[in-house]
Amino acid sequence: MRLSRRFRFEAAHHLPRHPGKCRALHGHSYELVVSVEGPVEEASGMVLDFSELKRVVASEVVEPLDHRLVNELIENPTAERMAEWIWSRLAPRVPGLVEVELYETRDCAVSYRGA
Repeated sequence: MRLSRRFRFEAAHHLPRHPGKCRALHGHSYELVVSVEGPVEEASGMVLDFSELKRVVASEVVEPLDHRLVNELIENPTAERMAEWIWSRLAPRVPGLVEVELYETRDCAVSYRGA
């Protein structure tokens, strides 16, 4: 079984190695989808409680990034590097984590499934 939960946060960044306009400071309304796979536990009827996933993602990802300059946490914070950073924060705390999908805009996203 696979379950996913969506999160939103606002953050700014600049890409110091980018040759175009993304080199300048700008912001995004990020959307993050975290997906977990595992067996449905007989007793609970769940793979993982959505509220537990929310608690972990909020404390490990959303709170540190929301309304922040991402460059303070991640060097050259491209969407790809941010997805790797998010994975590294969640993998030890979210059993069955299989994918993080990060949308910079409604039309532009990256997916990361671990190293």
